[in-house]
Amino acid sequence: MKGKVKVIVDGVTYEVEVEELGTGKFRVSFEGESYEVEAKDLGIPLSAVEVQAPSAPAPAPAPASVSVPAAPVSTPTPAVGGNVVTAPMPGKVLRILVREGDEVKAGQGLLVLEAMKMENEIPAPKDGIVKKILVKEGDTVDTGQPLIELG
Repeated sequence: MKGKVKVIVDGVTYEVEVEELGTGKFRVSFEGESYEVEAKDLGIPLSAVEVQAPSAPAPAPAPASVSVPAAPVSTPTPAVGGNVVTAPMPGKVLRILVREGDEVKAGQGLLVLEAMKMENEIPAPKDGIVKKILVKEGDTVDTGQPLIELG
């Protein structure tokens, strides 16, 4: 997959072309130069990275550690067995917004998950009742880990 994204190198933002090589490695090209970089702990696919046109030309970056800023992503919440809401990405549970026994509507926030220094509200995939909360505030979770069971 190839696309243009904004990257930050030593605090300076550049628009570059990025080609995903697999296993977290990317080829970053800018003004005829190419750099192979490794992105760690993104928790999202390259296709979800924010793409914007540059507002002004930027100076050429030097080879350096590259971090790809992620756009706030509204990720559909996968459900295991149809009733268990799982973590769409690795992160830390900041706040639980519901209690066991609460009635929730589809799209209502269930908990807030911090990933890559961003707060992501995990929504209910459907109407239901909170049957069991499987995590607590402060827990670190992995992608696919069960968070809340709805009934």
